[in-house]
Amino acid sequence: MNTELRIRGMVCGRCIQAVEGELKTLGLVPTDVQLGVAAVSSINTKQLHELSKRLETLGFSLLVDRKAELIQLVKDLIQETLQRDDLGDNKVRYSDLLEEKTGADYDTLSSLFSGYEGITIEKYTIEKRLDKVKEWLVYSDLTLSEIAYRTGFSSLQHLSNQFKQVTGLSPSHFKMIKAERDEVRHRITEHMNS
Repeated sequence: MNTELRIRGMVCGRCIQAVEGELKTLGLVPTDVQLGVAAVSSINTKQLHELSKRLETLGFSLLVDRKAELIQLVKDLIQETLQRDDLGDNKVRYSDLLEEKTGADYDTLSSLFSGYEGITIEKYTIEKRLDKVKEWLVYSDLTLSEIAYRTGFSSLQHLSNQFKQVTGLSPSHFKMIKAERDEVRHRITEHMNS
């Protein structure tokens, strides 16, 4: 899903080129840039603030939608939290974290998020946690119990139930992908060494 940015002060083709150049400099992927509007495939809060500063030096201004900025901040905070490997040791209560970091009431955030994203914060968080589970199942040697603990699930059963409910597959299916990948890698290595 693209993020649309509204930009004040764009009046000509050179403006479009300048904005497109700034987007690319920040590592963003512009999907469409026209007078007053730029669409990018994704942007985080840090990139949004940096883009705003860069555009101002060119004489443009980013028209920020506070609601969209809050939604992106919520996503960024959830992603940052999931990058930690100690979720089992430090249980995260996302409602408290989001209220603290955004300064907004959780019910307001939840309603806003659901309206913009078509999914609740809780479901979004579960999907992102399960993405982390899939990553570890395929790319690590951690046991399913260790993964459940590290991603903050209360038990192996809770993880398995959520995984099956959201993906329609069992966690062991993803472990098989890892085993198959390792086997193929082993065969390639043997073939190259012979």
